[in-house]
Amino acid sequence: MSASSSSVRSAASQSLAALAVFLINITSGMGVGWSSPGWSKLTEPDAGGHAGPGFLLDLDEASWVVAIYDVGIPVGSVLAGVLLSSAGRRRTLMLAPLLVLCSSALTAAARSSAALNAARVLLGVSFGLDLSCSSLYIGEMASSDMRGKLCTFTTSLVFVGVLLEFAVGPYVSYFAQALLPVPFALLSLLLFLLWVPESPYFLATRGRAEDMRRALARLRGVRAGDRQAAVDREAEDILRAMEEDRRRTRALWRHLLSSAGSRRGCLIVLFLCGTGPMIGTGSLLSYAQYLFRTTGSALSAEMSAIIMCSVQVVAGVASSQVIDRAGRRPLLLVSALCNATAMAAAGAFFFLRDVLGEGDAAARLTWLPLASLMVFMVSTNLGTTTVPWVMIGELLPHQTKAFVPSLSVLGFSVVAFGTNKLLPVLGERVGLFLPFWLFGAWSIVVFFFTLFLVPETRGKTLLEVQAVLQGDKALPKDAAALDPEDGREPGRW
Repeated sequence: MSASSSSVRSAASQSLAALAVFLINITSGMGVGWSSPGWSKLTEPDAGGHAGPGFLLDLDEASWVVAIYDVGIPVGSVLAGVLLSSAGRRRTLMLAPLLVLCSSALTAAARSSAALNAARVLLGVSFGLDLSCSSLYIGEMASSDMRGKLCTFTTSLVFVGVLLEFAVGPYVSYFAQALLPVPFALLSLLLFLLWVPESPYFLATRGRAEDMRRALARLRGVRAGDRQAAVDREAEDILRAMEEDRRRTRALWRHLLSSAGSRRGCLIVLFLCGTGPMIGTGSLLSYAQYLFRTTGSALSAEMSAIIMCSVQVVAGVASSQVIDRAGRRPLLLVSALCNATAMAAAGAFFFLRDVLGEGDAAARLTWLPLASLMVFMVSTNLGTTTVPWVMIGELLPHQTKAFVPSLSVLGFSVVAFGTNKLLPVLGERVGLFLPFWLFGAWSIVVFFFTLFLVPETRGKTLLEVQAVLQGDKALPKDAAALDPEDGREPGRW
C-alpha cells in the first residue's frame, strides 16, 4: 500500500469517527439558536402565520424557558467528569444524542412551560457533555497532523446549528422546529453504535492493549493484512506513556501543585474556556434579532441575524484550514485585537445615539452595528471561540483530562448565564454601549493573557507540548520524544 493511499485512508477514517461528534456539535448549536425564532411562537398568538405550541407564555415564563438552557450545561459537565474515566469517552459522548432525542420529543409534546423547561434542561445537559468530551475525544483519537483541523470543527459546527435554526425556524411550525435536531442526533447515534471506536488512550489506561491496537488500526485506516508497523509503534508509545501516567496518578494533586507545566496548562484551559462567554459571542447570538431591531436599520432583524451567523459559519470553516498553518497563538492574539476593535465600534454607535443624543448622526451609521458584528464573528471564529477548545486536548496532561474540561464547562455555563442575564439589564438601565465595550475590554484581557502565558502547540506531540509548558523551549532533535522525568521514550500523552 502506497504512503499516499495510506494517508488518505487514515484521514478518511479519522474524519468518519469525528463526524459522529460533529453531528452532536450541530445539535448543540440548534439548542442555542432555538430561542430566537422560538420566542415569537411562545409569546405571540399569531407567530407569523405559523402554528405555535397550542399555549402562550408570558414574558417571564418565556425568558425562563430560554435561560434555563444554561442551567443544564454544568449538569452535563459534572456528569462527564464522572463518566469519562469510568465509562470511557465513546459511551459518555453517546449520551448526548440520546438526550437530544428525548428533549425534541418532550418539546414537541409540551403543553406547559414546565415541560418546556425540562426539555431545555435536557438539551443543556447534552451541550455540557459535548463541551466536556468532544475536543478531548478528537484530540486523543486524531493524529498530530489532523488534530488541529478536526478539533476546530467542534466549535465552528455549533454555529452551523445556530444558523440552521435562524434560517429554518422562523418559517416552520413550532412542532417542525422542535424536531429539527432529530435527524442529526439519530445519525450520530448510529455512527457511534456501528463504527466509532473508543479512544486509544482510554483503552490504554484500562490495560486493554489489543483493543487499543484495533482502535488505532481502524482510526488510521489500516486493513487486515496490511503492514501495521506504524500502528504498533504508536501503540507502544501510548502504552509506555500510560504506564508512566499510572505512577504519576498516585500523587495527582501533589503533581499538579508541584509541576509548573501542569499548573500552567490547567490555568490556560480554565481561563480561556471557562471565561469564553465574556467575549460576547453567545450573548450576541441569543439577542441578535433584539439588537438589530434597536439599530433602526432598513434591513430586517431576521435577515441581519442570518447574515451575521452565515459569516460566522464561513469563518469557522476557514479557521479549520488555517489553524495548523498560522498556529494557535497568533490566531488568538489577532482574534482578540480584532474582537476588541469591533466591539468598540459597535458600542460607539449606541453611545453616540443614546448618551450623546446625536440621533441624526447615528441614523447615517445604522450599518455600523451589523458591519461590526460581522467583523467580530469572523475574528472570534478564527481564534478566541475555536482555539481554546482545540487546546483542551493539547495542553492538559492525561491525569487531568477527566476533570479540568468539566471545570471549564462549569465556569463557561456560569459566565454564560450571567452575561445572558446582564446584557438586556445593562442595555435597559445604562445603554447598549456598555455591554459592547465590556466585551471588548475582556478581549484585551485575553490578548495579554495569551501574550504572556499561552505557548504555541502547532505541530507538536502532546508530550512536546508538556515539555514547553514546563519551560523547555526546545527539545534536542535526537531526544524530541524523551520523557522529561526519566529519559525514556513514551510518545504522546
